[in-house]
Amino acid sequence: MAKKVNPYKDSTLGKKEQVTQMFDAISGNYDGLNRVISFGIDIKWRKRVVNILKTKKPMSILDIATGTGDLAINMVETGAKRIIGLDISPGMLEVGRKKVLEKRCTTPSK
Repeated sequence: MAKKVNPYKDSTLGKKEQVTQMFDAISGNYDGLNRVISFGIDIKWRKRVVNILKTKKPMSILDIATGTGDLAINMVETGAKRIIGLDISPGMLEVGRKKVLEKRCTTPSK
């Protein structure tokens, strides 16, 4: 029988809600924390994934658990016409939306 797991034992919320709440709480600092905790490896693996997918020439990409959208944003380099990022955390998605808008404003139109 599966054991019920709750990250925060004192909470009355279920695991999904707790995880959502946790990522919402750290969303503003997530990118910096990720760089430090991963020693910058997060940047390297994203570049590697993008390079692999460039050879596949995807028409569309679905980035599940996109977080703040770094991988989805980098996927533009693959030439895909449609890139969608999904995440459980509205806070993480909001940070990602802001980054996408900043990129659109600073990237010259073709």
